[in-house]
Amino acid sequence: MNEHTYFVKGMHCAACEILVEKKLLEITGIKSVEVSTANGKAIIEYDNEKPSIETLNTIFKENNYSFFNNAYETKTELQNSTNEKPLSKTLIAFTISLCIVVVFLFLEKLVISGFLNVGSKSSLISFFGLGLLAGLSSCAALVGGIVLSMSKQWQELYVNEQSSYQKFQPHILFNVGRILSYATLGGFLGLIGSRLQISFTLTALLVIVISFLMMALGLQMLGVSAFRRFQFAMPKFITRKIANENNFNGKYMPFVMGALTFFLPCGFTITAQSLALLSGSAIQGGLIMGIFALGTAPMLLFIGLSSVKFLEKPLLAETFSKVAGFLVLFFALYNIYNQINVLGLFVK
Repeated sequence: MNEHTYFVKGMHCAACEILVEKKLLEITGIKSVEVSTANGKAIIEYDNEKPSIETLNTIFKENNYSFFNNAYETKTELQNSTNEKPLSKTLIAFTISLCIVVVFLFLEKLVISGFLNVGSKSSLISFFGLGLLAGLSSCAALVGGIVLSMSKQWQELYVNEQSSYQKFQPHILFNVGRILSYATLGGFLGLIGSRLQISFTLTALLVIVISFLMMALGLQMLGVSAFRRFQFAMPKFITRKIANENNFNGKYMPFVMGALTFFLPCGFTITAQSLALLSGSAIQGGLIMGIFALGTAPMLLFIGLSSVKFLEKPLLAETFSKVAGFLVLFFALYNIYNQINVLGLFVK
C-alpha cells in the first residue's frame, strides 16, 4: 500500500472534505482518503499507480477544486490567477451582491420588518431567505451531489411506474423527510434552549458570536484561506456514513436520508441550528429549522428532477460563491449592529 499527499485549492468547508473524499474513493485503486480543509490537503492510500494531477483536475473541474503535488505549485497557481484578472471576479460578485442588498434594504424599509435580521426572534421569511441562499450556495454541493447520485438509483427502482407522481415520489420523500426532520429537531433544540433559561443580554451576546461565525463562513466562501479552520461538524465517521448513498437502498429510504442530512456539515445549517437553540421555544425552534429547510428545497428538487449539476461551470461557481460570501458577510454585520443596539451600546 502506497501513500501520497495532494494539495487542494478551492475547499472552504467541512462539506468540501466529504465531497472530495467521496469522489476520490470512487477512483479505482484508491483504498482510503483523509481530507483536511484546514491545511488544504488530501492524503490517499492506493495500490499500483496514484491518479495523475491531470486526471484529478478533470474529475473535480465541475466542483471547482484544483489538485497539486506540492505546496509550491499551489502558491504559484494562486499568484498566477491573481495576476490574470486581479479584481474582476470579485468586483462583479461585489456589484451583484450590492444590488441584492439594496433590494433587501428597500423591502426592509417599506414592506417586511425583520427581513434582514437573522436572529432567534427574526421574521421566518429571513430564515426562508437563508435557506434559499444555502440551497444555491456551493455549500449545498454535498447534499445536491447526494441527490444527483441517488437519482440514478431511484430511476431504476421506479422505472416501471407510469405516473409522474410515482416517479417524483423519491424526490418528494427526500425533501419531506428533510423538512420534517429539521422542524422536529429544531423544536428539540428550542426546547433545550428553554431549559437553559438564557437571559436576554446573553442571548444578544450569543447572536453576536454566531454572527462572527457567519462572517468566518462568508470569508471562507470569498476564498480567505486563514478562515478555513473555523468550522464545526459532526465526527467524520458519522457524516461519512450519512453521505454514503449506498447505505440507503429501497423505496422509502429517501425519506430517511433526507432526515439525516440535518447532521451533515454546513455553515448555514449550523447557524440556523444555533439560533433555534437560542429561541428558547420548541415552536419557534421548529419553525426556524423547518422554514430554513423549506428554503433549500427548490434547488434540491431542481437538481434531482432535472439531473442538472448546478454551478457546473467553474467560473460561474466561483462567482456565485463570492456573491453568497458577500451576502453572508452583510447579514452578519447587520446582525451585529442590531444586537449592539439591543444591548443599548449605540444611541439612535
